[in-house]
Amino acid sequence: MNALQYIYYLAFNWKRRAALKRRKRLPHPVVSIGNLTVGGTGKTPAVIAMAKEAQRRGLNPVILTRGYKGTLGDGPCFISKGDGPLVSAQEGGDEPVLMANRLPGVEIIKGANRYEAGLLCQHGDFFILDDGFQHWGLYRDVDIVLIDSLNPFGGGLLPMGRMREPLEALSRATFIVMTKLPRPTKEAAAGYAINGITIPTPASSEFIYGASHEPSALIARNGAALPLSNITGKRVAALSAIGNPAGFHKTLTSVGAEIVHTIQFRDHHYYTEADAAKILKSAEAHSAELIITTEKDLLKLPKSIPEVLALSIDFAIDAGFYDEAFKLAISNRM
Repeated sequence: MNALQYIYYLAFNWKRRAALKRRKRLPHPVVSIGNLTVGGTGKTPAVIAMAKEAQRRGLNPVILTRGYKGTLGDGPCFISKGDGPLVSAQEGGDEPVLMANRLPGVEIIKGANRYEAGLLCQHGDFFILDDGFQHWGLYRDVDIVLIDSLNPFGGGLLPMGRMREPLEALSRATFIVMTKLPRPTKEAAAGYAINGITIPTPASSEFIYGASHEPSALIARNGAALPLSNITGKRVAALSAIGNPAGFHKTLTSVGAEIVHTIQFRDHHYYTEADAAKILKSAEAHSAELIITTEKDLLKLPKSIPEVLALSIDFAIDAGFYDEAFKLAISNRM
C-alpha cells in the first residue's frame, strides 16, 4: 500500500465508522448486491435476476439505487413504479433505467440515502440494495459480493487500482459470487483461491458460487428482440462504456461475432453527437458490418447511430444460491 492508497484507506475507514453510527433499518428484508472493486463485475444483470427471482417467490421487490451520474440530484425519487422508466438515462442513470426497462412490476427508487429512498416505496416487501457493499448507512440482512473472474482484484486498492477495500473485507460478505465464468458453479469456500490468493470465507455460507453471464438476444433501437444468430460470422465493431469491456468482447466472440474493431469510453459515459460521428467513421474505416453495444450504452446513444444493436445479458447461477439467500434474508426478519 503506497502513500496515496494509505490516505484513501484512512478516509474510507473514517467515512465507514461515521455511517455505521447512523445506520438505519427498513421494515422489510434487505439484500445488498455489491462489489469489492469499482464496476466491471456484471452487477446489473445480477440485480435484475434477483428481482425476478423475488417475484417468482411471490414477493414484491423494490430496488434501491444510487443512480450514478444521473442528473436528478441526490434526493430520493422514482425511476420506475413498475411500468417502465419515468425518466431518461441521463436523468436517472443508465443502469437504473435499464433495470426499469427489464423489470415490469418492480419499483426502482434512486437516492444517495437508500434508507430515505426505501421509505418512498408504495407496494414493496423485499428490498434489493444495488451496489450496496460500501453503503454503510442502511442495515442489510444479506450481503452478496460479486468478483469479476476476468479481473478479480482490479490492480489493487484505489486510487492506483480499482479495489474499494482490501481483500479482507470479503469476510463481511454473506455470499461471494465469482462472475463471468463459462458456467454456474458451487465451490467449497474453505481454501478457495483466485490467482493463488486465498479468498476469506464468507460470513454465513459454506460455499463460493460461480455465475455466468449468458447472452440471450440482440436488442434493436425500437426495443425489438432479435436472435443472436444475426451476428454469427459478421464483422462487428464492439462499442462500450463499461467497467471491464473484456467480458463484453468475450461474450460477443462466444456467439460467433468477428470483432474487427473495439471502441471504448469511460464507464457511464454519455455520448454526444461528436462521439456518434467518430464511432460511425471508425466502424466504417474497419469495414464493420454491425455496431454492437451493451444494453445500458444503447440507452445513451444519439439517434444518429440508427442501426446499432445491443447484446442482452442474463445472469445464471446455481438454484441453491437463491434458496440460501432468500431463506436467510427472510429468517433474519422473523
